[in-house]
Amino acid sequence: MKQIDKPEWKESLECYLFSFIILLLFLGTIVISGQLTGTDWISLFSKFTFDVNVDVLKQLFLLE
Repeated sequence: MKQIDKPEWKESLECYLFSFIILLLFLGTIVISGQLTGTDWISLFSKFTFDVNVDVLKQLFLLE
């Protein structure tokens, strides 16, 4: 049988998706095992927040 080659972008997409799934499984296993043993790994990470100074943005883009 003749094998049909896939385009390079499809092979790259498959590689990225496979790597992402493996990473999710790995990190998910760590989080779930932590929950089962009483360690809350998620609470150890600080929440990502940022404040936007609207006045500075208005002056920067001359909207005022």
